[in-house]
Amino acid sequence: MKITTRDFGEVEIDESTIITVPKGIIGFENTTRYTLLSPLGEDQFPMWFQAVDSKEPCFVVYDPWQIYPDYKFEIDDEMQSMLEVSENDSLRLLAVAIVPDDYKKTTINLRCPIILNTKNNIAGQTILEDYEFKYPVYSEEE
Repeated sequence: MKITTRDFGEVEIDESTIITVPKGIIGFENTTRYTLLSPLGEDQFPMWFQAVDSKEPCFVVYDPWQIYPDYKFEIDDEMQSMLEVSENDSLRLLAVAIVPDDYKKTTINLRCPIILNTKNNIAGQTILEDYEFKYPVYSEEE
């Protein structure tokens, strides 16, 4: 299926890659179908969390554990139910990035991760009170 993206024009995606976000993303509650685009190669971050039915919204996302290995989260019973989580399911976390003109000042939001059940492609966003909104992606030396 072809979709129109914010940053890459028209792109062909496999319908099996469509991620359903039943409650949407904060501020975009009516957009419930997304796909992950990986322009740097399979499973290479950053990725684009792109709406399927329109070119907006589109979020640049990172795996927070690749940047902050000690990152911790818990999901409540309601989120587990919505994601249809079972014992053997694999969850992937996505942290939304803010990418300024100087990309070395990119930050990720660890307070509001997107949690993706990779078994069924259902995702949801949660709010973690123990974290702030902005954490740097790149260290000063990079």
